[in-house]
Amino acid sequence: MQEGGPDVKEAQKIQRDRFKYAKTKYLTLDATAKARWAAANPEYHSYLFGYNFFMLEGLLGGGPEKYPQMIKSIQVIKQTMSKTGNTGFACNAVDPAKTVILINGNSQKYANVQRGEDTITDGGTNNHALSPEVDPGICEVIVKGSGGRVTVDVQEGTGSGLGDTAEPYASALTAAQLTVKMINTESAITAGYSWEVIEHVEATVYPVLVSIAAELVTLAWPIPPDVDADISITVVEYL
Repeated sequence: MQEGGPDVKEAQKIQRDRFKYAKTKYLTLDATAKARWAAANPEYHSYLFGYNFFMLEGLLGGGPEKYPQMIKSIQVIKQTMSKTGNTGFACNAVDPAKTVILINGNSQKYANVQRGEDTITDGGTNNHALSPEVDPGICEVIVKGSGGRVTVDVQEGTGSGLGDTAEPYASALTAAQLTVKMINTESAITAGYSWEVIEHVEATVYPVLVSIAAELVTLAWPIPPDVDADISITVVEYL
C-alpha cells in the first residue's frame, strides 16, 4: 500500500517487483504444475502450501534468474558404459521435461597399430592388406630390414671385396593396403623386413546424452572408444 510513496527505498521497490513477478508467474501455471509444487511442500508444519512455497522460492531467488524454480530431487548414478552401443542408466521416476543431466567421466581411443613381417628380393614388390582400413592422411609407416651380398678375392696375403646391400621401403599406402618395394641390385639379394602402419587416432572420448525417459537416462559415445569406462551422471529434477 506504500507503493509509489515518498519514503519507499530502492531496495523495497526491487523486492516488491520480485514479489509481483513471482505472483504473475504463479497465475500462469497450469493445474499439473501447481500440483507438483503442492506435492513438494516441506513437512513439519511449515505452512508453505503450494502458492506460499512458490512465492518463497521466487523471493529467495532460487533457480534461473527471473523464473522462480527449485530442485525437486538429485540422483547420482554410476555404472560402466560399454565401448559399443548405447547404455541406459536406470533412475527413480522423474519428469523428463523438467530434468537436467550432468555427465562425468570419459574413455580413451588409442592408436590403431597393424604390423607384420616378410621377405623381398631384388626389384620385388610386396602388398600387405590392412584390416581394418586406415586413413592414410594420419598414418605413420615404419619398414625395417636389409639384405646384402659380399664377394672377397684373396691374393698373396692381400684381399679385396665387393658387395651390395639393399633395404626395403614403403612405396605406397592406401586405406586397405601397404606396398613395400626394394631396388634392383642385380645381385639376387633377399631381405627380411618388418612393417608397421600406425594410424594416429588417439583421443579422449566423452559420452553424450541420447534421451531422458521417466526412469531411464540413455548415453552413447560420439565415436567408439577402445575400452569400457565408469561414468557417473547426476540427474537433477526441477519443480
